Amino acid sequence: MTTIAAELTDLPELRVVGVQLEAPFDELRHRVPTAWKALLSRATELPDPAATGYVEASEHLGGGRYRETVGVLTGAATAVPAGMRAVVLPAGRWARVVHDGPLVKVAESFGRLHDWCADQGLPSGDLKLDTGYDADGGGPHVLHVDVPGPA
Repeated sequence: MTTIAAELTDLPELRVVGVQLEAPFDELRHRVPTAWKALLSRATELPDPAATGYVEASEHLGGGRYRETVGVLTGAATAVPAGMRAVVLPAGRWARVVHDGPLVKVAESFGRLHDWCADQGLPSGDLKLDTGYDADGGGPHVLHVDVPGPA
């Protein structure tokens, strides 16, 4: 059994605006840092991320491919700067845990969160959300995995 301080929470619909990429899993470790650099070089074009920090939204597209969006949470009326994209995460139930460790260990914490869901008999969906980044990648981070199905 996985022992972590995870919990279930309901989140409203969320919109992330920022730099987006699609790539196979094995390319993410090289391409995501490049996306972060591009985003931070244009940070003045986005709303201040003070409340939640910068965020990374991930969607497993199937076949080992992922869509990653690094950016900020915004309202629906926020304009999308040229060359950036918006992604909407649906309202729903999410499992979450706080990761207060090295950035390189975030993937392991997501793995433990997926294991926790399995231990609870909960399905893990294809969406992940990582909030709490500062401009240096520090945290703590609040990691979320969607839990599809009825509440």
